[in-house]
Amino acid sequence: MTTVQTAPPSTTTTATTSSSALSARRAFLVAAPVLAGLFAIVGAYADPGAGVMGQEMWKIYAANPDPLQFKSLGFHWSYAFWIAPALLIAPYVRGRGAWLANVTALVGFVGMTTLPGMLFIDWYDSALGAMYGVDAVQAVQDTMMNEMWGPRVFQLPGLVGFMLSLPLVALTLWRARLVKWWAIVPVVAGILAFMLSNVMWWGCAITTVCFAVFSVILAKATRP
Repeated sequence: MTTVQTAPPSTTTTATTSSSALSARRAFLVAAPVLAGLFAIVGAYADPGAGVMGQEMWKIYAANPDPLQFKSLGFHWSYAFWIAPALLIAPYVRGRGAWLANVTALVGFVGMTTLPGMLFIDWYDSALGAMYGVDAVQAVQDTMMNEMWGPRVFQLPGLVGFMLSLPLVALTLWRARLVKWWAIVPVVAGILAFMLSNVMWWGCAITTVCFAVFSVILAKATRP
């Protein structure tokens, strides 16, 4: 009787597959801040009510549902890529900074599971305004925010993730001695440009440049 034996997988092939998978994971981590900025530019440029708040904004959104959809999808993916590095950085941190990496991942988790989904409210407000007028949108908003505690509890983790996820990534890498202290500067500058410009497209462009600098820092810090 002849016994057929199967040769074990090649060690070289396994190592190559693992290496390519890790390279792809690292590439996503490095690209995420730049993608966040680029999608923010798309969202801000498409926003028909950029720089406007309250009933005037809802009136514009009700009258312009087509560009609004690009705006909301743009910012949805911007916030997702914005927070992603907080979830992806932990495997690169050993020893010093490991616990801070855990905190960073937790902040990224609570932000990722709340903030991007908030953009759905734009479409709801637009449809409600188109059908029943902006007074109905105002009434619904007032009822939700004044008579329910759930919406505020839902919003808070998203805001925390937005404000702290990338700064914590920079601090985690600094704590692990993978970057210099000034690595946090482009991150903070990008966030400030985003907020102080009232989320206009040119502010998002500055944010993209700042985040691109941080992506270079990430690439060097996570280099094999």
